[in-house]
Amino acid sequence: MAIADVAATGDRRKTLEAMRDKLALDMDAAPPAVVAQIAGRLSAVMEELDSLGSEKVSMLDELANRRQDRLTKAGVADTPTRSTGKRRTGSS
Repeated sequence: MAIADVAATGDRRKTLEAMRDKLALDMDAAPPAVVAQIAGRLSAVMEELDSLGSEKVSMLDELANRRQDRLTKAGVADTPTRSTGKRRTGSS
């Protein structure tokens, strides 16, 4: 997909990734006099990608990850998050 097509989606991360990939390809094929210019731009794009951080994680996934980290640090084995048995209703 062309960079213009990716940019048209409005997704900043994907656009920067497409630019990074294109610059890397161009750098491989560029004459030595131009490599430094491309390398500078590639470096800037990569820094901008790094500043975006990781992909968005849903709040539920983040909470699940935190819980799992706490359990791991506490040495607790993996346990199901919900009971598989039936709930008691108070009547027989």
